[in-house]
Amino acid sequence: MTNLPPALMTVKKMYPTAPDFIMAINPSRQLQICTDPEKCLFGNSPKLESLNTIYGQGTAEAWLVPEVVDACQFCGLKEMPDNYQLEKLVTIIADKYQYLTIDQLQLFFYWFCSAKYLHFYNSFDPFVIIRSLELFIKDQNDAIYKRDKREKEEKREREHQEWLKDREKALDYLHQQDRGKP
Repeated sequence: MTNLPPALMTVKKMYPTAPDFIMAINPSRQLQICTDPEKCLFGNSPKLESLNTIYGQGTAEAWLVPEVVDACQFCGLKEMPDNYQLEKLVTIIADKYQYLTIDQLQLFFYWFCSAKYLHFYNSFDPFVIIRSLELFIKDQNDAIYKRDKREKEEKREREHQEWLKDREKALDYLHQQDRGKP
Protein backbone atom coordinates (compact mmCIF):
# COMPACT_ATOMS: atom_id res chain seq x y z
CA MET A 1 0.00 0.00 0.00
CA THR A 2 3.02 2.31 0.11
CA ASN A 3 2.80 2.79 -3.68
CA LEU A 4 -0.43 4.77 -3.42
CA PRO A 5 -0.80 7.98 -5.43
CA PRO A 6 -0.39 11.14 -3.31
CA ALA A 7 -4.15 11.87 -3.14
CA LEU A 8 -4.86 8.38 -1.81
CA MET A 9 -1.93 8.58 0.59
CA THR A 10 -3.55 11.71 2.03
CA VAL A 11 -6.76 9.76 2.68
CA LYS A 12 -4.76 6.91 4.25
CA LYS A 13 -2.95 9.36 6.56
CA MET A 14 -6.25 10.96 7.65
CA TYR A 15 -7.95 7.60 8.16
CA PRO A 16 -5.28 4.92 8.74
CA THR A 17 -7.67 1.95 8.69
CA ALA A 18 -10.89 1.05 6.90
CA PRO A 19 -12.88 1.18 10.17
CA ASP A 20 -11.46 4.68 10.80
CA PHE A 21 -12.70 5.80 7.38
CA ILE A 22 -16.10 4.11 7.71
CA MET A 23 -16.70 5.58 11.16
CA ALA A 24 -15.64 9.11 10.14
CA ILE A 25 -17.33 9.24 6.73
CA ASN A 26 -20.71 8.01 7.89
CA PRO A 27 -24.31 8.85 6.95
CA SER A 28 -24.57 11.69 9.49
CA ARG A 29 -21.91 13.52 7.43
CA GLN A 30 -24.48 13.91 4.64
CA LEU A 31 -26.16 16.72 6.57
CA GLN A 32 -22.86 18.63 6.73
CA ILE A 33 -21.60 18.31 3.18
CA CYS A 34 -24.81 18.29 1.17
CA THR A 35 -25.51 21.95 1.81
CA ASP A 36 -23.12 22.54 -1.11
CA PRO A 37 -24.16 20.15 -3.92
CA GLU A 38 -21.67 21.73 -6.37
CA LYS A 39 -18.80 20.85 -4.05
CA CYS A 40 -20.15 17.31 -3.67
CA LEU A 41 -20.55 16.87 -7.41
CA PHE A 42 -17.30 18.50 -8.51
CA GLY A 43 -15.04 18.21 -5.47
CA ASN A 44 -12.08 15.90 -5.16
CA SER A 45 -13.15 13.36 -2.57
CA PRO A 46 -11.90 9.82 -3.22
CA LYS A 47 -13.72 7.59 -5.67
CA LEU A 48 -15.54 4.57 -4.34
CA GLU A 49 -13.05 2.27 -6.08
CA SER A 50 -10.23 4.04 -4.22
CA LEU A 51 -11.41 2.59 -0.92
CA ASN A 52 -10.51 -0.90 -2.14
CA THR A 53 -7.16 0.37 -3.39
CA ILE A 54 -6.34 2.07 -0.08
CA TYR A 55 -7.73 -0.44 2.41
CA GLY A 56 -8.25 -3.68 0.47
CA GLN A 57 -11.03 -5.52 -1.35
CA GLY A 58 -14.47 -5.22 0.18
CA THR A 59 -13.94 -1.82 1.79
CA ALA A 60 -16.17 -0.01 -0.71
CA GLU A 61 -18.97 -2.46 0.03
CA ALA A 62 -18.40 -2.16 3.78
CA TRP A 63 -18.63 1.65 3.53
CA LEU A 64 -21.86 1.43 1.52
CA VAL A 65 -23.70 -0.78 4.05
CA PRO A 66 -24.33 1.99 6.62
CA GLU A 67 -25.37 4.40 3.84
CA VAL A 68 -28.00 1.96 2.54
CA VAL A 69 -29.19 0.95 6.01
CA ASP A 70 -29.49 4.60 7.06
CA ALA A 71 -31.60 5.39 3.98
CA CYS A 72 -33.86 2.41 4.72
CA GLN A 73 -34.24 3.39 8.37
CA PHE A 74 -34.96 6.99 7.43
CA CYS A 75 -37.67 5.84 5.03
CA GLY A 76 -39.31 3.93 7.89
CA LEU A 77 -39.41 0.59 6.15
CA LYS A 78 -41.45 -2.09 7.84
CA GLU A 79 -39.33 -4.71 6.11
CA MET A 80 -35.60 -3.99 6.06
CA PRO A 81 -33.24 -5.64 3.55
CA ASP A 82 -32.02 -9.08 4.46
CA ASN A 83 -28.30 -9.83 4.41
CA TYR A 84 -28.44 -11.29 0.90
CA GLN A 85 -30.21 -8.25 -0.57
CA LEU A 86 -27.93 -5.83 1.24
CA GLU A 87 -24.75 -7.67 0.27
CA LYS A 88 -25.77 -7.99 -3.37
CA LEU A 89 -26.93 -4.36 -3.60
CA VAL A 90 -23.71 -2.91 -2.19
CA THR A 91 -21.67 -5.21 -4.44
CA ILE A 92 -23.59 -4.00 -7.50
CA ILE A 93 -23.18 -0.35 -6.49
CA ALA A 94 -19.46 -0.82 -5.76
CA ASP A 95 -19.01 -2.43 -9.17
CA LYS A 96 -21.32 -0.41 -11.40
CA TYR A 97 -20.76 3.00 -9.77
CA GLN A 98 -17.14 2.65 -8.67
CA TYR A 99 -16.27 5.89 -10.49
CA LEU A 100 -18.50 7.99 -8.21
CA THR A 101 -16.82 9.83 -5.38
CA ILE A 102 -17.70 9.38 -1.74
CA ASP A 103 -19.20 12.89 -1.64
CA GLN A 104 -21.29 12.19 -4.74
CA LEU A 105 -22.66 9.01 -3.17
CA GLN A 106 -23.44 10.78 0.07
CA LEU A 107 -25.20 13.50 -1.93
CA PHE A 108 -27.18 10.78 -3.70
CA PHE A 109 -28.31 9.22 -0.42
CA TYR A 110 -29.16 12.67 0.95
CA TRP A 111 -31.26 13.48 -2.12
CA PHE A 112 -32.79 9.99 -2.00
CA CYS A 113 -33.88 10.57 1.62
CA SER A 114 -35.25 13.99 0.69
CA ALA A 115 -37.64 12.30 -1.80
CA LYS A 116 -35.93 13.55 -4.93
CA TYR A 117 -36.00 10.11 -6.52
CA LEU A 118 -38.01 6.90 -6.38
CA HIS A 119 -39.21 5.65 -3.03
CA PHE A 120 -39.98 2.45 -1.17
CA TYR A 121 -43.49 1.20 -0.47
CA ASN A 122 -43.14 -0.11 3.11
CA SER A 123 -40.65 -2.82 2.19
CA PHE A 124 -37.16 -2.86 0.79
CA ASP A 125 -36.73 -3.08 -2.97
CA PRO A 126 -33.11 -2.86 -4.19
CA PHE A 127 -34.30 -1.73 -7.62
CA VAL A 128 -35.57 1.50 -6.08
CA ILE A 129 -32.03 2.42 -5.05
CA ILE A 130 -30.46 1.25 -8.31
CA ARG A 131 -33.00 3.11 -10.49
CA SER A 132 -32.64 6.16 -8.24
CA LEU A 133 -28.87 6.04 -8.74
CA GLU A 134 -29.49 6.09 -12.50
CA LEU A 135 -31.61 9.22 -12.04
CA PHE A 136 -28.84 10.73 -9.91
CA ILE A 137 -26.33 10.05 -12.71
CA LYS A 138 -28.65 11.88 -15.12
CA ASP A 139 -28.84 14.82 -12.70
CA GLN A 140 -25.07 14.74 -12.35
CA ASN A 141 -24.62 14.77 -16.14
CA ASP A 142 -27.05 17.70 -16.38
CA ALA A 143 -25.04 19.56 -13.73
CA ILE A 144 -21.80 18.87 -15.62
CA TYR A 145 -23.37 20.14 -18.85
CA LYS A 146 -24.65 23.31 -17.14
CA ARG A 147 -21.30 23.96 -15.44
CA ASP A 148 -19.41 23.47 -18.72
CA LYS A 149 -21.86 25.73 -20.55
CA ARG A 150 -21.56 28.42 -17.85
CA GLU A 151 -17.75 28.22 -17.93
CA LYS A 152 -17.73 28.51 -21.74
CA GLU A 153 -20.05 31.53 -21.59
CA GLU A 154 -17.87 33.16 -18.94
CA LYS A 155 -14.76 32.50 -21.04
CA ARG A 156 -16.46 33.88 -24.14
CA GLU A 157 -17.49 37.00 -22.20
CA ARG A 158 -13.93 37.50 -20.86
CA GLU A 159 -12.53 37.11 -24.37
CA HIS A 160 -15.10 39.58 -25.71
CA GLN A 161 -14.19 42.12 -23.00
CA GLU A 162 -10.51 41.70 -23.87
CA TRP A 163 -11.31 42.20 -27.54
CA LEU A 164 -13.23 45.39 -26.72
CA LYS A 165 -10.27 46.70 -24.68
CA ASP A 166 -7.85 45.86 -27.50
CA ARG A 167 -10.18 47.50 -30.03
CA GLU A 168 -10.41 50.64 -27.89
CA LYS A 169 -6.62 50.78 -27.61
CA ALA A 170 -6.29 50.38 -31.38
CA LEU A 171 -8.83 53.13 -32.03
CA ASP A 172 -7.06 55.45 -29.57
CA TYR A 173 -3.78 54.75 -31.32
CA LEU A 174 -5.31 55.52 -34.74
CA HIS A 175 -6.84 58.76 -33.45
CA GLN A 176 -3.47 59.81 -32.05
CA GLN A 177 -1.86 59.02 -35.39
CA ASP A 178 -4.50 61.08 -37.24
CA ARG A 179 -3.93 64.08 -34.93
CA GLY A 180 -0.21 63.91 -35.48
CA LYS A 181 -0.54 64.19 -39.29
CA PRO A 182 -0.38 67.63 -40.94
